Amino acid sequence: MAVLLGAIKHNVDEHKLREVILFAENDRYLYDILMNTYVPAVKKKIKSGKYNKTLATKLLEYYYANYVRREMIKPSKYGYDPKLNPEERKRFGEYFRDVIEEEYL
Repeated sequence: MAVLLGAIKHNVDEHKLREVILFAENDRYLYDILMNTYVPAVKKKIKSGKYNKTLATKLLEYYYANYVRREMIKPSKYGYDPKLNPEERKRFGEYFRDVIEEEYL
């Protein structure tokens, strides 16, 4: 029996995903990083005509991996490791991509 690599489906834990999104939206440090690093990068791509929604989603997945998860792990902040599976990370990136597109562009 052959296993297709692309056929693996991950379950999305909606509660955990929502908790991570709420944390990212309400933490001042993370908000500053989003506004000063990621929003200008997306704006620059749109202005140059090279904007790609898939790449913007991937960029915001890095926002989760490099900043949000690291802040949530800290005991003084949240003290929980919200390791998201690939589908949850994609949904996180899509959520923030949509927020940036609607609110700031």
